[in-house]
Amino acid sequence: MNIRIIPVSLCFMLLLSGAGLAQNKSESKNVWKLVWQDEFDGKRLDTNKWNVLIRENSKHNELQYYVPDEVYVENGLLRIRSRARKYGSKEYTSGRLDTKGKFAPLYGRFEIRAKLPGGKGLWPAHWLYPLNRDWQMEKAMEDAVANGKERLIPEERPWYSEIDIMEFLGHEPEILYGTLHYCLFDGTRKSSSGTLSDTVDYTEDFHIYALEWEPDSIRWYIDGHLFHSTTDGIPHKPHYLILNTAVGGSWPGNPDSTTIFPQFHDIDYVRIFQKKPYFE
Repeated sequence: MNIRIIPVSLCFMLLLSGAGLAQNKSESKNVWKLVWQDEFDGKRLDTNKWNVLIRENSKHNELQYYVPDEVYVENGLLRIRSRARKYGSKEYTSGRLDTKGKFAPLYGRFEIRAKLPGGKGLWPAHWLYPLNRDWQMEKAMEDAVANGKERLIPEERPWYSEIDIMEFLGHEPEILYGTLHYCLFDGTRKSSSGTLSDTVDYTEDFHIYALEWEPDSIRWYIDGHLFHSTTDGIPHKPHYLILNTAVGGSWPGNPDSTTIFPQFHDIDYVRIFQKKPYFE
């Protein structure tokens, strides 16, 4: 019987090689992979990816009427236009679009390259909303009405979350906000918010607004710079993406004589990434 002797040095190299392959395989699972995108290179909005909202009344005492003609694609950009324009009961029109019913991931990296509108009363935002929130609210309201109630007390409202990738007030051109809103099981509303005050005017050029949502944390970035993170209240249900510009409201205040219209919220691309364990 022939016995082949493998040198110790070769055994050591094989062990290292095997360990390297195992490490590479592990690392590949933890790399962000592109799973959804829109580069807005066509002549019109891709309605297989987006819904455009029509709505007259919004919360927070906002002044806009959301109408479809304020959302369009032009020269490789998604444009959300806001105008001083009489429409229905409103004096302003603006745009809002979302991926509800088309794409709602659980966890991921959300990357949006955008140039923001400016001026008093402008309130652009990129945010994530739970897919089943509307159904939960409708069911809770139906149950309340059936029991003779006109409204829900906080403890009866369904658990929900809202992840604000970016919020911006047009009269504060150098400040960004990133926030997670969530509810405890007793109905108590809580939030984790980060504010970045910089020397950059975000209305003058494009910047990359990004959020990384993982099972144990959420992190907010601007141009690759981390400016807020939290491990509290992390949601574990699918959320869809919303892009919009509100006009007026209780937070930004209303437009005044210094506000110039029209204003444009321009988006160069939206890219969504996930890690392999999330979609295996």
